[in-house]
Amino acid sequence: MLNKFLVTGLILNTFTIFADQPIVNESNITTQNNINDDLDISEATLDNGIKIYVIRTNTKGTVSGGVGYFVGSADDPRNVTGISHILEHMMFKGTKNLSGEKLKEISFVCNKNSNAFTSYDITFYIFLCHKSFLDMNLKIEADRMQNLKLDPKELQKEKEVVIEERKMRTESDPFINHMEEASWKAMYLFSNYSYPVIGYIDQIKACGPTEVRAHYEKFYNPQNAFVLLVGDITIDEAIDKVKTYFGMIPAGKRVDRNRVIDPESTGLTHSIEHEDENIKFNDINIVYKIDRNLFDDVRKQTIVELIVGMLSTGSSSVLYSELIDKNKTAYDIGSYLDIRAFDKGRLNISAMFHNDKKVNDVDNAIMQTISDFVDKHLTKERFENEKKKYLDQLELNENDPNLMLMYGLSYITNGYKMSEFKKIRSIIRSITFEETKDIAQKILNKKNRIMRIYSHPKGK
Repeated sequence: MLNKFLVTGLILNTFTIFADQPIVNESNITTQNNINDDLDISEATLDNGIKIYVIRTNTKGTVSGGVGYFVGSADDPRNVTGISHILEHMMFKGTKNLSGEKLKEISFVCNKNSNAFTSYDITFYIFLCHKSFLDMNLKIEADRMQNLKLDPKELQKEKEVVIEERKMRTESDPFINHMEEASWKAMYLFSNYSYPVIGYIDQIKACGPTEVRAHYEKFYNPQNAFVLLVGDITIDEAIDKVKTYFGMIPAGKRVDRNRVIDPESTGLTHSIEHEDENIKFNDINIVYKIDRNLFDDVRKQTIVELIVGMLSTGSSSVLYSELIDKNKTAYDIGSYLDIRAFDKGRLNISAMFHNDKKVNDVDNAIMQTISDFVDKHLTKERFENEKKKYLDQLELNENDPNLMLMYGLSYITNGYKMSEFKKIRSIIRSITFEETKDIAQKILNKKNRIMRIYSHPKGK
């Protein structure tokens, strides 16, 4: 259930998740001519510890939201990796009061979307509905928080579903199987971040009702949960509704997430050459680690996103201009910024190229462009243009509660203060060229390059 989507603070990446379900049109957008710098964000906490976040957007009658739990795959016991994702599946199979079929029927009638995802650091249950159906959704989520049924037969069925997901999305995809999982293990030698969210087949098979029940009872309680609502709703309305359905649930215990953090530097770099008959193109991936202290608040995280945008995101980026437009070294450039809540982040830069190019030439071209980035390509004009793009995207997000939901969720996941997110416009405008250059130099240092993966068709 959206397990391929990992909420890790990657705002640009999360914007595509609901692209096939447009719900905003001209009739339900209220035009905001004089934009206040501050986003309309409020928060509260009930007596039992459940947190409430409300982001008001320029839409009428629509609410996107859900209930999140501070548990993800990096909290999984090592002998049952994937258990958080399995539990997410089981949350759709019924409670003591509501069968799985009835839950599906209600969701179909009440919601434009109802789903969930597990990431490394949270599990989140999403709904998108007309405001009149918000009570029904909150009632269902409160029921699932305390009354999950966990039928062993249903668990076995869902484990088989998860195993098939793993086979389809990982084992059958050599690019993901070898590149992604190899880079995780190179980045996180000791922490649970090295394991995939979906887990491994042997451990999925071994996961039984006792383990799932214990995981549920440990993490699924108000002290370890939050409600995030985005759209046409006020904080007072949200408090009243959440208190009605969640207020009487016993607080439980907030879990102390004692994570194993990897050493600052192991001195290791990895180079992998991977050929497979199922690979249809030549691809080189360069992976950089990003120390946590370079994105430990909203301002720094935003600067990192601006840097990645200028360097490697889209056709206006430096790598695209240099390697595709100018030198024809590659025909596609992509990047992925992976932010984690408790440990290092990762920047993955990918270049696809034709058979007549040599991998070392492509690698050298990428590294030369990155080496020249701060002194040659990071100009004040490019910097100001990137800030404007960021602000323009933020304005568009306010017209779509789904996009703003994922935006806000990334900040909650990574432990940033919502009071800082509220002032994101002011923060963006105040970011200086000099501090951006400084962080870019720290990120794009050659010692932070931890992996090079060359994937190509068999026999190349």
